[in-house]
Amino acid sequence: MRYITVILFVIIKFTAYTQRPTTGVWFTLNMPVKLTEKWQIHNDGSYRTLGNRISASQYLYRTGIRYQINPSLSVATGVAFFFTRTSFDKENHEFGREFRTWQELLYQKQIGAKLQWVNRFRSEQRFFEATKRKEAFTGHRFRLRSALVIQISKSWSFNVSEEYFRQAAHHDFSFDQNRVITTAIYQINHSAQLQAGYMWLLWPHSSSQHLATFTLQKTISLHGADKR
Repeated sequence: MRYITVILFVIIKFTAYTQRPTTGVWFTLNMPVKLTEKWQIHNDGSYRTLGNRISASQYLYRTGIRYQINPSLSVATGVAFFFTRTSFDKENHEFGREFRTWQELLYQKQIGAKLQWVNRFRSEQRFFEATKRKEAFTGHRFRLRSALVIQISKSWSFNVSEEYFRQAAHHDFSFDQNRVITTAIYQINHSAQLQAGYMWLLWPHSSSQHLATFTLQKTISLHGADKR
């Protein structure tokens, strides 16, 4: 009986360390830099927690260049650096390194005075370095996001969106994840806003997470009358 108890304890402990947490918090800072009316530098960084703890599950930095074709359509390309914990054990301090290149097409359509429809297609080439748990590998991921932004007042708006992910890796092209997001947006001034929201994130094999999201966005303009 003693041995059975020990075995069950080890199984439960191991399972707790390997199962993905069902909750988490994502903190993000967006700081785009407008060079001209057409050209913009993309900048964003994020810190994502391991469940309800403050310990990091992942942190990242993404940058690139965006070209505004017209008021509704823009294209962008860039690189990103991701550092992701290699297991969900809080005692594990190994982070796997990932380098990405990415390309994006963004289309925005105004529907009346209060509603905007935003669609984004992004492709990513993902290069994972080897860790103690996995060999190095590469993946090519496609993401499609559709969102509605509702203007409630001069300072407040509301965003609801869904994003679908599919990835080619290990000789397989399969579902990667799906995100459903609701966000309240407070416009501090013409160049800064705060966002707080909820995300339901579905992983393969019906594993899911409930995430709180907090974002500060500050646009820096380096040209003309918009320079601040």
